[in-house]
Amino acid sequence: MENRRRILYISPHFSTGGLPQYLLKKIESLNDSAEIYCVEYSFYGDHYVVQRNKVISILGDRFIALGDDKKRLIEIIEQIRPDVVHFEELPETFVDNEVLKSIYRPERDYVICETCHSSQFDPTIKIYKPDKFVMVSKWIDEKFKILGIPSELLEYPIEIKKPDKKNSIEYLGLDHSKKHVINVGLFTPGKNQGELIKYAKLLEYFPIQFHFVGNQASNFEDYWKPLMDELPGNCTIWGERNDVDVFYQAADLFVFNSIIELNPLCIKESLSWKTPVLFRDLPTYSGSYNNNEDAYYMTDDDSKNIYQILEILGFIKK
Repeated sequence: MENRRRILYISPHFSTGGLPQYLLKKIESLNDSAEIYCVEYSFYGDHYVVQRNKVISILGDRFIALGDDKKRLIEIIEQIRPDVVHFEELPETFVDNEVLKSIYRPERDYVICETCHSSQFDPTIKIYKPDKFVMVSKWIDEKFKILGIPSELLEYPIEIKKPDKKNSIEYLGLDHSKKHVINVGLFTPGKNQGELIKYAKLLEYFPIQFHFVGNQASNFEDYWKPLMDELPGNCTIWGERNDVDVFYQAADLFVFNSIIELNPLCIKESLSWKTPVLFRDLPTYSGSYNNNEDAYYMTDDDSKNIYQILEILGFIKK
């Protein structure tokens, strides 16, 4: 490791989600060519740790949980002496200001990179300026160009994978006589699972089972609990899983009802397994999926969306 560059990633958290998965993919890709360290700035609990456990299995003691003493981050940087300090989210959104003043000091001997995973941040209020941005999508890359900071686009890939539908269905114990629709994501108003549950209620007489994969965090209980109280029989709640790839393979359709996104990984993962995806073509996607034959766009008309579901599943002829 002595001749390889040292990269220190600083992640706001490692609760299951898009940011940790994106960082995991980078660590997997770079671990053989660089000396990787990773700091977990905040730990949110033992319940949602799928990507956290995978990163620890790769890095071992080079994964560092910061704990309550946030100033220790400065000491960690001094001890590791990295070539690159990479904040996996804009540091103003999660790091103490006094700590940042020290890290961004002019006389530093390391390069600072930053990535943004949110479409909501206003670049005009940016306080600390990195040496370089590494952005997850064309849309966010263009948004931050007003700062005049060098940037590089590094999108999560759509890979070519060979699905094993038969064995995946058997592994999950699903009914072979039914079509299977999945939804993946944390239960939040932005992910909008309630819309798909509404569609499921209207499709109870069709041989379709709807599967929801994703955790139900307590801070969003006001959203998801009323949905669970009136859940129709054709919906199955699977909760947190470490085998989501099996669901993509078993599914006939992935419906992603989200209304607020930057560059969600679940769409790319589903398309990697050649599972059709029905989703809203949000402006932040910049038309990325226009030429993908497995990508279908939702409308704001419920009846048209339901029609598309039935059409993709083969109940209505195209």
